[in-house]
Amino acid sequence: MKAFAFGLVLLASPATAALSLPGYWFGTSQPGDKSAMYIDHMLPNGEIHSRFRTCIKGKPEDDAEDGNWSLAGDILTVGVITHDGLFMPRTDVYRITAFTADSFSEVYLRLNFPYRSRRVDAKFQMPSCEMVS
Repeated sequence: MKAFAFGLVLLASPATAALSLPGYWFGTSQPGDKSAMYIDHMLPNGEIHSRFRTCIKGKPEDDAEDGNWSLAGDILTVGVITHDGLFMPRTDVYRITAFTADSFSEVYLRLNFPYRSRRVDAKFQMPSCEMVS
């Protein structure tokens, strides 16, 4: 899940990262689809609400997942409970590789897939498919 600027990256301690993860994070790319995008809304109480957009022939296909998140050291664990409102539990495990107040990078361990996310505000909207197709 994520977007990250090149340059000097100051790594935060895991405790600082846990305190700073709540918020909205936008990123692009998913395994098998570099044009896909997502917004993760991580709440301080450990809830996560994720929205995904895939563009197919210029038309959006949106999905949603809801669940919980936790951080232990540099390991971020996301417990998905529902996908598009249907009970579909699974656990996804990531290793955070870089973190600042405005961006972070992580690797989805099962597929060794890197994500880069940038912090956005609550009003942020995913780009339309016409802009990315």
